[in-house]
Amino acid sequence: MTCFIRAIRSGACFLSSTASGRGPGGEGRTPRAMPVATGWRRTFTAVSVVTASWLAAGCATTSDPASLMSKQADAQIALSKLQDKQAQEQYDDRAVYRGLIERMQQQGLYYASLAHLDAYQQRFGDSADVAMLRADALRETEQDEAAAVAYRNLLGSGYAARAYHGLGLLAGRSGDFAEAVTQLEASLSRDPTNALVASDLGYALMRAGQLQQARVPVMQALQLDGANPRIVSNAAVWMLANRQRDQATALMERASMSAATRKAIAQEADRIAREAARQERAASKTGGARPPKPQRIALTTAAQPGEGAAQNPASAP
Repeated sequence: MTCFIRAIRSGACFLSSTASGRGPGGEGRTPRAMPVATGWRRTFTAVSVVTASWLAAGCATTSDPASLMSKQADAQIALSKLQDKQAQEQYDDRAVYRGLIERMQQQGLYYASLAHLDAYQQRFGDSADVAMLRADALRETEQDEAAAVAYRNLLGSGYAARAYHGLGLLAGRSGDFAEAVTQLEASLSRDPTNALVASDLGYALMRAGQLQQARVPVMQALQLDGANPRIVSNAAVWMLANRQRDQATALMERASMSAATRKAIAQEADRIAREAARQERAASKTGGARPPKPQRIALTTAAQPGEGAAQNPASAP
């Protein structure tokens, strides 16, 4: 910057050497450099800080091209940030508010999140990520028809996997486990490493009487996220229903499950084993073909696919 100001005063950086000579017959005339330098002073006061810094960098580092390029790039970035400041502030407001709504839902405050989703949309408009939050809130507040519509509207978006998952949970809650399997398979095909979806699919298959078909998604979920209590519970249910009592006991001991939780898991496993046996008997009577749909069993809210065994297995009928 010192060089830049010194250059303005002297005209060294911007004027040719002939500008400092006397004019013809002009004894004691002011050099032509002075008006030009004065003009540069006036111009400098109107130049932004970012632009002045860029010019100063150019004058001070002409002997170091790499440093010059770096400082010029920094100046351009700073100028862009200034120009985009208002838009960036609005983006930050959107992100902060959306994050607040997400945290509310993580804490189970789904009714409150619906109110804030309304406020968010009034201020910022709608978007697919916000529509996804609304669909989940509608499901969690047991507004199933509206939730189903919201999920279906997202099937063509980047949130299709989550939307199919939501539809599968709705189907399971209504007791239609065959439909739950269809929707959860669609979700898992779009998000193959999602441990919760795999676990929910395994649970839906168990409730549909397809005990052996449930093995792969249940074990995949356990290996993908073996610390998740919901996933561990579903795996223990499958092991007990499949008569792998020693493995199930060891799994529950590693997870430090309480006696009440173990009892609830055992009851759930017994119900699933009986349903699988009923399905097998029905299949043998029809020549090996399974009935098109399993028996519809009403579920409580806590006994959605993959949730019943993990959260409160004993609450499921």
